[in-house]
Amino acid sequence: MKITGVEFENLVKPFFEKLFDDIGFVVLDVRNQNSGTQNGFDLIIEFLDSNSIDRQLFVECKYYDSKLSYTEILKKTFELNSSNYTPDGFIALSPKVDLSNIEHNVHEGLQQSFKFPMEFWTPSFKIEEMFALDADLFKKVYNKNLDVTFDRQKRLDSIKAKIDLILAKKDVLQVANIIEIEDSEDEPNETKDFKTNLDDKLNSVFDESNEIRLRLHQYRCNYKIYLEKLEDLNNILRNNILKWQDNLRIKADRLTFQFQSDPEYTAVKFYSDFFTAAENSLNTFFSNHDLSGDDEKLLHGVVLELAAECPLNWKK
Repeated sequence: MKITGVEFENLVKPFFEKLFDDIGFVVLDVRNQNSGTQNGFDLIIEFLDSNSIDRQLFVECKYYDSKLSYTEILKKTFELNSSNYTPDGFIALSPKVDLSNIEHNVHEGLQQSFKFPMEFWTPSFKIEEMFALDADLFKKVYNKNLDVTFDRQKRLDSIKAKIDLILAKKDVLQVANIIEIEDSEDEPNETKDFKTNLDDKLNSVFDESNEIRLRLHQYRCNYKIYLEKLEDLNNILRNNILKWQDNLRIKADRLTFQFQSDPEYTAVKFYSDFFTAAENSLNTFFSNHDLSGDDEKLLHGVVLELAAECPLNWKK
């Protein structure tokens, strides 16, 4: 027997309460929005995350059989953003149909502007796997019996990872214009050729025993790891940084040609000159995008990455 949209909301409320408890979060409250209000959500889930920080996820329930347009969800996000709430995330919950006409660039821009992540938990998100945690609810939502077996704990862990990622995105969006490049022991996802290329160029300006060489390699690795993390958390900032890097790549091509053509132009001077040119470009980049943070780490990371990729060559 088919259920109504209101019945669906009433069913998922206790489901989410149990789900978040089973995941290991401390659930403070799961409540429906008051009927008739316009705040852009149907449910609010309040809980303590793994660090005991109070979090609030807002869920808009859409129990549709037919087409569900992204513009309909868009309206809800605007309503939520203009409310007095401070969301840690917005989830459009549609168990039976995916959203159509999604404008991904608009979506990314709104997340940056609103400062909270916006997720679509739909069939393409494999939402059936989540509802399968409750066989009775699954039957009511999909009007069919659950006929598969699965590892319940593994599925709970997967959902927790998705929620943790929403919270991580929220934390990044709070400081979306602040660049923080931390020291990392991880290795970038690349071949060893990059490290070899950079080392070969550093031979022209530093002795093999100079400890600065190791720091320069670490600056580049830290930058690459930072970019890799941004791909999941703040892709707009990542793309802006890469566009700036591409502009510097063109400058590197031009100045490298000049360096190679001038026998009086030493490697040490070119190394210094390019850092100065890159620093001036970085200042403009930070100003144009209203950025702050680790400018020196970003400067060294990008310049050394260009050297590792080879458009920048201060070796005769």
